[in-house]
Amino acid sequence: MAFEILTADQLIARLKGRKYKYSQIHHTWRPNHSNFNGKNHLALQQGMYDYHVKTRGWDNIGQHVTLMPDGTFVTGRPFNQTPAGISGYNTGAFMVEMLGDFDKGKDKLEGAQLDAMLALQHFLTTECGAKIMFHREHAPKTCPGTGLDKDAFLKQVANYGDKPGKASTQSVLKLGDKGADVKKLQENLLKVGEKLPKFGADGDFGQETVDAVKSFQSRNKLTVDGVVGAKTKAKLDEAVKPAPKPTVRVNVITGWYNEGSKGLAELEAFLKSKGWHYRKEEAK
Repeated sequence: MAFEILTADQLIARLKGRKYKYSQIHHTWRPNHSNFNGKNHLALQQGMYDYHVKTRGWDNIGQHVTLMPDGTFVTGRPFNQTPAGISGYNTGAFMVEMLGDFDKGKDKLEGAQLDAMLALQHFLTTECGAKIMFHREHAPKTCPGTGLDKDAFLKQVANYGDKPGKASTQSVLKLGDKGADVKKLQENLLKVGEKLPKFGADGDFGQETVDAVKSFQSRNKLTVDGVVGAKTKAKLDEAVKPAPKPTVRVNVITGWYNEGSKGLAELEAFLKSKGWHYRKEEAK
């Protein structure tokens, strides 16, 4: 089966005009974040497909999409087919598996993965008419993880009022984003010596920018995922921040001036123009 890797924007574009009764949310449990290396999206999806079809005997992979830790989605079951997710609630449902084990103390839903999930769920609930459903509501499971509080998640979805792809409103910057924030990111990457030889600072977060971000993350011992979250942004901001000018103390005696004299005023103006600090002392 041919799988595709999509950004949140690309997935939402494909879902335009569709209506769903439920939005089923699951976590994979296994595989989880420890199995993801940033390059094995399709291999992980193929493994789940093989398990569902060859081991469980289903006609296809259960989910419509799998959300990876880097915020990209991998397609699975065709969007017009009923998923194999929650017994009694599959008809009219759209099913998302989030790669990870989100039980307490395990993986955390954060950064690019959380942002992409909120973007998708905001779209499904506001434009497709879907009601969000956690797997554990209708099965003796913890899915999508005891670390996820449904009420808090629903509030996050409801407050995600900006359309995905508007980088200036997102908590992370990632592949597919566009706008002023992306351009600023690219300018900062160039300032710290990263390379954008083909497109430069064009405001479009493409593969060239992903590679530059990964290079910066690697050099600064950050998680190398090509996604600009809080830690990467803070490190980059720190790297481009001008170094403070050193304070140099110089004792210079130019002579004695009367307070209010023209000579003193000219000297003070000169020192201020250079950004130098000075101290006046009484003549002894």
